[in-house]
Amino acid sequence: MTTFPADFISREFLFVLPALNRLIGRELRGETGDDTTLVQIRVLAFLMDAPITMSALARKRRVTLQSASELVQGMVARGWVVREPDPKDRRQSLLHITNEGRAQFELSQEQMVKLIVPLIDSLAPDEREHVHYALLALRRVLSTQDPISEADSVSLAE
Repeated sequence: MTTFPADFISREFLFVLPALNRLIGRELRGETGDDTTLVQIRVLAFLMDAPITMSALARKRRVTLQSASELVQGMVARGWVVREPDPKDRRQSLLHITNEGRAQFELSQEQMVKLIVPLIDSLAPDEREHVHYALLALRRVLSTQDPISEADSVSLAE
């Protein structure tokens, strides 16, 4: 079996992720007819586990507090997220996912899976197995380097 250099694999990875993101983005917009984004889906994924503060979201997303606030405001307007006072610190709000937000997350997840399944099905059985093991290995490595990615179940690059 050939061992490929890490830089070669990295370049392939950097080609595949944006292409997959574009494909998923088009699918999300096309199926729902709205402007749902992968970033919004990632935020909903964060909130599926537990409520978080705006500052925690900004840290997880690695954006400014203002950027996180603008993102959340759009999600609040859609009814996907609500802000509630943090009982531990009244100066902060906790972000909670709503039932509508859960439904949107689940719908989007299903759309993305439906899109990806035919791609995986088009692989030969040995290729499918290799992809599976590669994804498990990448998930393991990423979780040791970036604990945030473990909580982000929709961990596609932007």
